[in-house]
Amino acid sequence: MQHHSSHHPLSSVLRQRAGHLRELASAIERSLVMRLDDAGDTSSWTTNRGRLCRRMLDRNLHQLHQAAEDLLETAIRFRQRADELDLIHRTRVA
Repeated sequence: MQHHSSHHPLSSVLRQRAGHLRELASAIERSLVMRLDDAGDTSSWTTNRGRLCRRMLDRNLHQLHQAAEDLLETAIRFRQRADELDLIHRTRVA
């Protein structure tokens, strides 16, 4: 009796990569840099230079949040593709 796997060979790779992407997104969101906007008191941002730095910080934090969201979306697509590959594989071996 021959045993057939119910998983496509690439599905586990996609799931593993999805897990790594989720971990990376989580690490970005938990990183100390994401709390820099809490650093300093309000007087830190009152000079022209301070306001410029604040705008740059806000923009960079927004970009980091967006990057984390993009990683999560890619992880979801990887997981969905793995599920699709498994379904196709099970259909073919049945």
